[in-house]
Amino acid sequence: MAIFGKKKNKKRDEDSAEFLLREDSAFSIQEAYKALRTNVQFSMPGGTTKCIGITSSAQSEGKSMNTVNLAVSFGQIGKRVLLMDCDMRLPTVATKLNVVGQPGLSNVLVGENTLDKTIQTVEDMHIDVLPAGTIPPDPTSLLESEQMEQLLETVRKKYDYIFIDLPPVTTVADGLILAKYIDGFLLVIKHGHSQYRAISAMMNQLKFADAKVLGFIYANAPASGKKYYHGYYSSYAK
Repeated sequence: MAIFGKKKNKKRDEDSAEFLLREDSAFSIQEAYKALRTNVQFSMPGGTTKCIGITSSAQSEGKSMNTVNLAVSFGQIGKRVLLMDCDMRLPTVATKLNVVGQPGLSNVLVGENTLDKTIQTVEDMHIDVLPAGTIPPDPTSLLESEQMEQLLETVRKKYDYIFIDLPPVTTVADGLILAKYIDGFLLVIKHGHSQYRAISAMMNQLKFADAKVLGFIYANAPASGKKYYHGYYSSYAK
C-alpha cells in the first residue's frame, strides 16, 4: 500500500508535516489509512483492547509517522486511542504532534511522574499521547520492568486501541521484549530503502519472540504506482 507518495529533494519524506493525517489531508492519504485501518480491524476481531506495535527493519523507514497516522485514523472514528512512544533512544512522536516530550514514559516507569499527569490529549487528532520522556541510560531495563507490565495493564482498561512506536527490531531488543504484551505487529517497509536481508532478519527475530505479525505497510511508493496499492492486499497476512 502506498501510504504516501515519493517526492524529490526530501531527505526524509515521512517526517514532513504534510504527511501528518488530518481531516483536510489529501484524499489519497486519507484513503490509504482508511484501508489500513479496515485491515487492522478485520485482522483483530473481538471486543477487547488491542495493543499494536509498529516497527521496521532499520531507521528512517517511516515507522513513527505511520504509527502516529494510524492512531489518528482510529481516533477519527471515535475509538479511544492511546499512542505510546516506546522508542526511548530516538523518540520523535512528540515532535511530530507538537506536544511536550517530557515528562513521559521513562519518567513514569522510574516513579518520577504519575501516568495520569503524563498522558496528553491532542484534541484535534482525537487521541491521547504518552511521549517517550527523558532519554534513559538503559531503555531496555525499563521496558522489561514490572512497572512497564503494570502500566500496560492499566491503560488496557481505559482504551480501545494502544499503538506503540518501537525501535527497529534489528537494531535493539526493545521491541522484542514487549512482544509478550503486544497483540500484533505491523512492519513498515520503505520503497527503495529497506533491504531484503534486514527484512529477513526482522522476521526471524519476531518469529523467535513468538510475535504475531499482522502485516506490512509499504511506504514511500511511487505516487503513480497503482500496482503497489493493489499489491498491499495480496501480501497482507496475519
